[in-house]
Amino acid sequence: MELQHSAGSVGDVNPLTWAQWQHAVLALLRDDVSGALRSIEIDEVDWDAWRSLYTEGRCPRSAIDRALARDL
Repeated sequence: MELQHSAGSVGDVNPLTWAQWQHAVLALLRDDVSGALRSIEIDEVDWDAWRSLYTEGRCPRSAIDRALARDL
């Protein structure tokens, strides 16, 4: 999957670009869950499913917590 960059639209409230955010999420996923995802690659993530968390303005850690239902 090719990296997508933030278009800078009004709806984007995240201080990171889409590409920066993706890389930060990926790095955290690799370190998370006792290393179970250590070898995950950027093209193995369903970024369409994560995009709404980015546009909400969630930081990478908050997005992971939400995606894994840790913030309920």
